Amino acid sequence: MNDYLALLQALTRARVEFVVVGGTAAILHGAATATYDLDVLMRFTLEDCARLLTAVGPLHPRFSHTADRRPVQLSPVELSAFKNLYLSTDLGRLDVLGSLPPVERVDAVFETAEEMDVGGALVKVVSLDLLIQVKAAMARPKDRQVEVELRAIAAAQRG
Repeated sequence: MNDYLALLQALTRARVEFVVVGGTAAILHGAATATYDLDVLMRFTLEDCARLLTAVGPLHPRFSHTADRRPVQLSPVELSAFKNLYLSTDLGRLDVLGSLPPVERVDAVFETAEEMDVGGALVKVVSLDLLIQVKAAMARPKDRQVEVELRAIAAAQRG
């Protein structure tokens, strides 16, 4: 089951400071693409790690990139040492990223993010221009396809 809206609501209820990135961000900007996970950018501070653990705790989080898919049993201190976190939850896949290449400053993503109402949850979404840069830097064919679509959306918005 993939209920990304419920995942976003859980993160916002717990007051996690995050920016939606990846395929979900592309969809929110108007792209007609499929995604199989929710990608968010988060600073791995003690406070946000504690909030993240509060948000996902009831969702039975498991490490999605380990062979045994073991349950997540970390303290905020342990989690704050991570660079990325890839989870399977009762609501679907959640990838928590600590950086967004090729963007050098995480703060730049937060500063330029757009606020969007997503099913009643007010969330920050990576700006269209930065998302285009990220997709352009990826080597995967699906990212190139989304990049072309996002460029067309940006051109239409500029008129």
